[in-house]
Amino acid sequence: MYLNLKNVLGATLLVSIALLSWLWNRRTVEDEPRVAASISGPLGYYLNDARIMGTGEDGQPLYRIQAGSAVEHPDEGRLVLNNVTVEFQPEHDVPWVLKAIRGEIHTNESYLDLTGNVELATSPEGGLAPTIIRTTQLRLDLLNFVASTNASISIFIGTQRLNAVGMRADLKTDNLALESNVHGQFLP
Repeated sequence: MYLNLKNVLGATLLVSIALLSWLWNRRTVEDEPRVAASISGPLGYYLNDARIMGTGEDGQPLYRIQAGSAVEHPDEGRLVLNNVTVEFQPEHDVPWVLKAIRGEIHTNESYLDLTGNVELATSPEGGLAPTIIRTTQLRLDLLNFVASTNASISIFIGTQRLNAVGMRADLKTDNLALESNVHGQFLP
């Protein structure tokens, strides 16, 4: 083999390509763990057609939540629900059903925050018209059966309507307190 310029340039080119190929592969391998680490974090769960049964301290069922979907956000400590319905167990004698577009449950709390077309309704009994309360947002204390809001509400009892701003309702005792700007008229 003769040392000439053509052979030296060819050998240099081959060594350069091999070195660049080795550096390219080495850099890609080092970058992969960084990419994996950047997307890692607390992973939650996602459920379609979710059903959640809440129990009291004694382990007995208190309520049932149904949702079109449920997404857990563990880094924020909350569960986000869509198309929510809340029903209470019959033995607690709470005849109210709640519906809303969205709900949030914070993992360290015993309340459910409902937003979007919130409706709180009783079932009709003995020929009486149902009572329906509509608002944009509502906080429901799940363990004490108390619903409250500072937003505007409308209460419908048959064809009668009452409007107010803010309320607190004890769903177990059917005790309703309206806070302000109460307007309505009940005709016989």
